[in-house]
Amino acid sequence: MRKFLFFCLMLISLFAWSQNSDILQQIKSQAQKINSIEAGFVQTKNISFIDEQLISGGKFWFSRPDKMRWEYQTPFFYSIIINGDNITVIDDKKESRFDAASNAMFGQIKQVIMNMVNGKMFDDPDYHATLKEENNYFVVNFETVNRAMKAYILSIDLYFTKSGYLMEKIKMNEASGDDTVIEFNNQNINQPLPGHVFEP
Repeated sequence: MRKFLFFCLMLISLFAWSQNSDILQQIKSQAQKINSIEAGFVQTKNISFIDEQLISGGKFWFSRPDKMRWEYQTPFFYSIIINGDNITVIDDKKESRFDAASNAMFGQIKQVIMNMVNGKMFDDPDYHATLKEENNYFVVNFETVNRAMKAYILSIDLYFTKSGYLMEKIKMNEASGDDTVIEFNNQNINQPLPGHVFEP
């Protein structure tokens, strides 16, 4: 459950920002053109009291309007599947199912996740967002001002390519002093996806 809470906090923080600028409008416009995504990812976690980085990886799938699968494959198996109002969490061999339509918390989580990939970014007074450039990226940094959320995440950086406004990297700066970086790779956009991907 702790993994799932961390994942949800990450997603809620990621998409709770908006800024009136041409660049962000371009990012939103690009996201609205995406009907499906298949990508790999590598996650690197730096923990303040451990010298060695913790590295995991897996795959991510999305199909408009409301299907998504986020799956860690190494060094452990952990998967979150959204198919309509059905949310399934698979932790190794344990499977848990939730109904977003009848559970307010999971309904909100589902909506936040869909807002990410549909490009429906919105203003949220709990965050202060700034935009900067870094090498080949536009980087959106947003600082958490909500006291409850700040106990977990201080700020998050989103890295978008300058060439196509595609998000390739996320960096989360945690209240503990740790940070987590997720880098996407081999992104296939608007390609057919097999239906079984969104089944447990």
